[in-house]
Amino acid sequence: MISSKHINFTGDIHVQTMQRQSGIFIGERNSAFGWSAHGKENRVIGSISGQSNLLLHNTLILNDPDIVDTPIDDRDINLHVEQPNDNHTTNLTLESVNVNAMTNNNSLSIGKGHINGMDGNNKNNYSIGNLYGHENQIRHNVNYVDDQDGVDGIINDQDIKITNIENDESM
Repeated sequence: MISSKHINFTGDIHVQTMQRQSGIFIGERNSAFGWSAHGKENRVIGSISGQSNLLLHNTLILNDPDIVDTPIDDRDINLHVEQPNDNHTTNLTLESVNVNAMTNNNSLSIGKGHINGMDGNNKNNYSIGNLYGHENQIRHNVNYVDDQDGVDGIINDQDIKITNIENDESM
């Protein structure tokens, strides 16, 4: 079996934004399986980024009068078997990692790890989305969200997730 464990990380990790189902994984070997993200999102104004943005005297109306909203049926079957005798070599030198944005089911994986079966199910209504940056101003606005659902956010997430990870101390 060939095995190497050379990871040299001397700097910093800078992350601006992480949203649902995001991750940063650092180690010798990474394994991610069975991730899923389902959802519904309404935004009148999406994300705002940068410097010195000005939203002034706006009227924002979100009208979402569904009878049944966001039925999610996420019944997955995920099987994962780690092969302990896989030949692998990792030689990695990093000074820093910079992540501006990670959203729905994103990952940054460096080296060994087992990231298994992550789910992200949601329903969101935003009149104004995310606000990023410096010296942004939101003044004298009227925000109205009208979400008169009869049934809202039905999520059936009955996953079957089976994993077998052998712990081989020689790795």
